[in-house]
Amino acid sequence: MYGLVTRRSFAPGSRSMFRGFEGLHRDIDQLFDGVFGSRDVAPVADWAPRVDTVIKDDALVVRADLPGVDPKEVDISLEGNILSVRGERKAEKEDASYREVSYGRFERRVRVPNGTDPEKISAKYTNGVLEVSVPLPKPVTRKVPVEVTTGAPA
Repeated sequence: MYGLVTRRSFAPGSRSMFRGFEGLHRDIDQLFDGVFGSRDVAPVADWAPRVDTVIKDDALVVRADLPGVDPKEVDISLEGNILSVRGERKAEKEDASYREVSYGRFERRVRVPNGTDPEKISAKYTNGVLEVSVPLPKPVTRKVPVEVTTGAPA
């Protein structure tokens, strides 16, 4: 089910020692999601680029490692409170005998605060890193006046 690690997998120079554990990782994620709720960042599609999220200058900043991805082919959208980053890394040569880089479609989803204004989201691509800035909504506060009356309470 999860793949077996054999003695051959530990051979010197072997890079596939943990091959087959991706399913175990997904199962553990699903177990924790069921107990503790969904994580903020969810991978979807053929492969998932590495993503960091930080709060900086009143904005949620999402950085995705996308070397080799044409930034013109990246689609960023907001639906409800889910920010999606989609695209595809296309292989230059199909006949590679050994490959560590993942190719194909990707999609990453990041939960953003309710009330995020999609018109204020910006993105830039520098040196293979996509940075999406999502301004955080300002909290709405309202002062409630207290009515002063005289007499006995009702």
